[in-house]
Amino acid sequence: MFEIVKNAFLKLIEISLYLHGFMHFIEFGTAIYEEAYITASFAAFGALTMILGALFLGHDFNHHHHPEPLEE
Repeated sequence: MFEIVKNAFLKLIEISLYLHGFMHFIEFGTAIYEEAYITASFAAFGALTMILGALFLGHDFNHHHHPEPLEE
């Protein structure tokens, strides 16, 4: 049961990151239209950060587990 809830929550976070990144792309377009180039650069950075975070840290992200050292 815990694993199902955990996976659903992680999927929700992943989707939220995508949507947040998409909203930054809309903000970027609006800032370019208004000729607010500094705001546009911050919005573009936020959009890329959110989208790349969702892609690379999605719910199938596995932490690295190092094997135990061999005993001699």
